[in-house]
Amino acid sequence: MSWLKRLFGMEKPPAQASVSPAPAAAPASTPGAAPTTGETIAPERMGLTGEYDESGLAKRVAFAFDQDAELTDIPSVDVLQTGSTVVLRGLVPSQTLLSKLITVAGAVTGATQVDSSGLAVGIPPERVGLTGEYDESGLAKRVVQALQQDASVSSAAPFDISQTLSTVVVRGKVPSQEILDKMVAIAKTVSGTTAVKTDEVTIG
Repeated sequence: MSWLKRLFGMEKPPAQASVSPAPAAAPASTPGAAPTTGETIAPERMGLTGEYDESGLAKRVAFAFDQDAELTDIPSVDVLQTGSTVVLRGLVPSQTLLSKLITVAGAVTGATQVDSSGLAVGIPPERVGLTGEYDESGLAKRVVQALQQDASVSSAAPFDISQTLSTVVVRGKVPSQEILDKMVAIAKTVSGTTAVKTDEVTIG
């Protein structure tokens, strides 16, 4: 999932989206709102295509992250803004990525500083792999490992285990409700699991 979609619900950016757009004319003139037509939009209030947007800087930072191949979406990091200050908070898998986030955010037009006091290096529980490393599907893999350690459940395979953030998703066919209930109970004991989704499971 892209940064823009996760943080702002945007399926895809506008065709003319830019980290440094040319400011468009703004219509309103009320205190604290957009300037009157002909006035300059403050850089931190420019949206993806130069339009007035209260959270324009944060959106363009998210867009900049999406454009960098090294910064695939990190679901444990949020991007906000306070005036012209970009605020980053959450957990980052490594110091290298943390530094890269700060550098990229600071280079976006309108950003005067980057507040990274809310960032920390660490792995979110749902991204911890089988040996403690960062793994996008770490939770799902650890749930599979836990299920395989139970004879009654492992014999019920094949079934599919995946994850959506910290939600474990079970798909496929299991022989009985009792087995499914046991699978759910085991999945909930795995560190990082906040919910278990089973609506795509068939019994029988």
